[in-house]
Amino acid sequence: MNIFTQLVLVVGKITPQGVNMLGSGFIISNSGLVVTPRHVIGDNDKDLVILAPHIQNMNEYQDLSDTSCKPVRVNVQEIDPIKDITILKADLTFSGTIPPLGSFDSTNIGEEVGIFGFPHCVEGRRCLTFQKAEVGAKVLLESTGIKSKHAVINIQSRPGQSGSLIFSLRNQHISGMLMGAWIPQGGGISLGGINPRELHQTTHCISAEYIKEMM
Repeated sequence: MNIFTQLVLVVGKITPQGVNMLGSGFIISNSGLVVTPRHVIGDNDKDLVILAPHIQNMNEYQDLSDTSCKPVRVNVQEIDPIKDITILKADLTFSGTIPPLGSFDSTNIGEEVGIFGFPHCVEGRRCLTFQKAEVGAKVLLESTGIKSKHAVINIQSRPGQSGSLIFSLRNQHISGMLMGAWIPQGGGISLGGINPRELHQTTHCISAEYIKEMM
């Protein structure tokens, strides 16, 4: 499990006040390719960074009062606006073994997957978190006439978790990437920055096969 402390990262932007954390992402190649949803960063990679890992062991106590970080500049290499995927390139070499990119094709309904990401990092809290959830459904979502494979997992996602790594505990591969709360398009209100329509136990994740196609 400790490999994920090195693979899963915070994506952010450098500002005059410091690094503004935008969401999660993860390394997908030894040459420094990183994937995150397009909606996390938009289309402008000016001052865009990833934060170098801050722990080595998942069992470490993470000191939330320590706001120091080591930003690594990244550039946008590839964008798929239809599937909401962005591939970033960082000037780094990853020497570890990266789990293969798989697909939700080999994941069964009711099967448990692992989720590695940074819930609430957009509010300044940097804490790599592991969760488990069952796959509740496999769906095809359409955008501009093109359908893509997603899994709906039975957990409530929080701001900052977009871009989290979804890991198949049975197949030992990266099954997908967390995209956000499973809600109908449009509408809703904001109460204290929270959309009540998102307060339910379902989150959708895109299949990792589309990430592999972009590499």
